[in-house]
Amino acid sequence: MRRTRKERELARGQGKDQLLVKLLKADAPYEEIKRALLELEKRWLREAKTEVERQLTRRGIAEDLVSQAYAFDMPWEEFGQWLRRVQRLGFSNLALRVHIACLYVQSLHLFPRRAREAWDVLEDAERRVLRIRKEHFLRKESLNALAHAKKVATVSRPASR
Repeated sequence: MRRTRKERELARGQGKDQLLVKLLKADAPYEEIKRALLELEKRWLREAKTEVERQLTRRGIAEDLVSQAYAFDMPWEEFGQWLRRVQRLGFSNLALRVHIACLYVQSLHLFPRRAREAWDVLEDAERRVLRIRKEHFLRKESLNALAHAKKVATVSRPASR
């Protein structure tokens, strides 16, 4: 019996989560986690039947690599590479857009010259969140995450030009 696309995506997500948990429990270094995610991406790209599936695969792995680069305090050369890839491919959903915007602002202590862009990305995410119905749970959660990122950011928004 063939699985539906949703079933395949769920199985892939669970597999990726299990891989990450295993690596994190083993205190794997960033390079090992990156290598494992890229190998997983390569395998899934070979199995993908459509360009849409390939796009979803690339996007999901890139989003995970932004999070891992943040968690390991990677310099701009590494963090920025994955951030740019996600921006180019588009975000999977608004929650991940907010998550990545928050990580960007919170990592500015490593690359303060990127402050203007990071704050612009955060403000763009906030504008998008404010378009959600007031009673929707995602609006409150996202606004809380954005407020927290603003509060803990060690590099403030540069003055306007």
